[in-house]
Amino acid sequence: MSGTRRAVGATASLLPLTASLLLLSACHSSPEKEQEKLRQQLSSWEATGRLASELSDRGALPGVYVRQIAEVVEQGKQKVRQQAAKSSQ
Repeated sequence: MSGTRRAVGATASLLPLTASLLLLSACHSSPEKEQEKLRQQLSSWEATGRLASELSDRGALPGVYVRQIAEVVEQGKQKVRQQAAKSSQ
């Protein structure tokens, strides 16, 4: 009986580890999914820049904000490009 308890205890102690490994493997995305996510992020940054320009052209956004948005958009796009370069290696 005690051998059975030890086997059950050992199996029970492995459950959290097994669950963690399954969760980690499920969360890992494929390179294709990662590239698609990065393309979507880049597209979103570009759309943000276009919207800021359109609002500026209509006089709905002050120039100082347009410049600040343009800087943030460029930083965001650069970060996405760096991530894309790392993930393609």
